[in-house]
Amino acid sequence: MGIYTNDDDANKKHKLSISIKDNFTRINEKFTDCPDIITRHVYLKDKREAYFIYVEGMINTDLVERDFITPIVSSDFQHLFVDAAIQNLPTSKITYRYDIDSIVTDILTGCTAFIIDGMNFAVCTALRKFDKRSVTEPEVEKNVRGSHEGFVEPINTNFALLRRRVKNNKLKFKTVKLGTMTNQSVAVAYIDGLCDKELLDILYNKVKGINIDGLLAAGYVEQSITDFRNSPFPQYQTTERPDKAAAALLEGKFVILVEGTPVVLITPVDFFAFFQAMDDYSTNWMFGNSVRALRFFAMMIAIVLPGFYVAITTFHYYMVPLNLLVPLAESRARVPFPPIVEVLIMEITIEMLREAAIRLPTYIGSSIGVVGGIIIGQAAVQAGIVSDLLIIVVAITAVASFVAPNYDMGYAIRLLRFIEIVLSAIFGIIGIVIFSAIILAHLVVLESMGQPYFQPLIPFKFSGLRDSIVRSPFHFLKKRPDIAKPKDKIRGEGNEGE
Repeated sequence: MGIYTNDDDANKKHKLSISIKDNFTRINEKFTDCPDIITRHVYLKDKREAYFIYVEGMINTDLVERDFITPIVSSDFQHLFVDAAIQNLPTSKITYRYDIDSIVTDILTGCTAFIIDGMNFAVCTALRKFDKRSVTEPEVEKNVRGSHEGFVEPINTNFALLRRRVKNNKLKFKTVKLGTMTNQSVAVAYIDGLCDKELLDILYNKVKGINIDGLLAAGYVEQSITDFRNSPFPQYQTTERPDKAAAALLEGKFVILVEGTPVVLITPVDFFAFFQAMDDYSTNWMFGNSVRALRFFAMMIAIVLPGFYVAITTFHYYMVPLNLLVPLAESRARVPFPPIVEVLIMEITIEMLREAAIRLPTYIGSSIGVVGGIIIGQAAVQAGIVSDLLIIVVAITAVASFVAPNYDMGYAIRLLRFIEIVLSAIFGIIGIVIFSAIILAHLVVLESMGQPYFQPLIPFKFSGLRDSIVRSPFHFLKKRPDIAKPKDKIRGEGNEGE
């Protein structure tokens, strides 16, 4: 004899009955104050009552009318349903739902639901059509010789963009629904037989365990599953480029796609991956090497240069050559503020100009950035607020901070620069040295998905140097990077002896 519980009552309340009026009333209650929910009240040929329910703007109206609504309305109940299954419909995307919640979820994801008197289930078809922007080049990650396609907001389109680049049935997507309110699809893409299954399980369980109302950007996922949440350095690489995501998949890494955002996450990654761009591999290896070296040099300039200026002008005048010391002293004599104040004034002004240029329309933002920087800098010098040399220092720093191809790493560089400015004002050159050592120590202990963040330098792996700080010729890149622990370490076939 079974035990009766309150859960049985709850299940019965959510199940459909054979009464069309009861079913429609219960579904309609879920969509109170939802004017975009369309309900079509129809009768079949034998006068049996039925309803079609869908969201306006989320379905392909022509296909639904032609392949779903018209065949049903023009049939009678006996010919339409055979053995409790709907028959003779042109569409093959048919599912049967027996409870209210499943029907509501299907409707909200772009399905058309059909309920009819005398049947305790709903028939749903997925003939969707969303308004979406076309596939265009990403604004943030431009390149010269590579692809000019970028991810878009619909996740199915992003699946197709990856499929077009990896035409192999080993490309898999593990999907999960997240967001207690938004009910969004999140997928982990990987190549079966190439990726490490243990890392895949760890990542998928992390993603599946996210408990949040909604995921409005990929950063929501990144911040929810990051291990070192107090680190300024990004541990997941973001990109809008399908070619970059496909390249990561071919190295055994994982790509996280979130419905509703064109940005995907790549993991695991190391520190040096944030200074690599697709153009590095589209040109001769010598050019790729020189550009990559330039990026690392620009990173050091962007972090150290303003702090070095503060340290020199505050504590270490004796380090300045005499020919430069005299004009520097004359320029500083007109400034009423200590070096730390004038540097902060200019750096904060540059940051405000940068943010203003991002938020304004493109044609206005570019004008604000250029004209604002020139006018404010010249006016500040003439007013005696800052020195002439500082304008050069701030300008070089601003240009260097834009060289990093990854936007998240650019944020980290900007934050570290302000900390170094303050420490150099207190401790001079010693503050710069100590802070640089702390950054290096932090990079050594940092991890991405449990993998060392600063490899191949620490732990040192000579083979990994071929595509990290430098970019070797392709015939030296036969082995995949070790950070993702790929099962197949050799690229292509027949290269085992390379």
